[in-house]
Amino acid sequence: MKRLVYLFITLVFLSGCVTSGTKIDQNKVTQIKEGITTEQNVIQLLGNPYTKTLTSDGRTIMLYHYVKVKNRASNFIPVANLLVGGMDMQQQMLTVLIGQDGKVEKYTLNDSATPINSGMINTN
Repeated sequence: MKRLVYLFITLVFLSGCVTSGTKIDQNKVTQIKEGITTEQNVIQLLGNPYTKTLTSDGRTIMLYHYVKVKNRASNFIPVANLLVGGMDMQQQMLTVLIGQDGKVEKYTLNDSATPINSGMINTN
């Protein structure tokens, strides 16, 4: 497992940018109306979810995600990378709860930008 994490971090540093999932359009999310929008409507708006889970009480949880990790330019400058190196990560996660009637009961959208600091000066 450690080798896989190391390989992923190395690839990020070498490639400059890694993206997973599809960016979630917040304008489309605002079109979702609890008690009105159906599961099919959500799929038409946003495409197929990353995961779809059936709960024990017959409801469905649809999960959409997007992650983008981008190298900072300072990583490619000798010495500067040791002091202020790092990456910037943007994450979005949309969770949609579909009731037994096939309509949206609830949804949440989390959107965050997180710095990943690796330099000696900017470590937290």
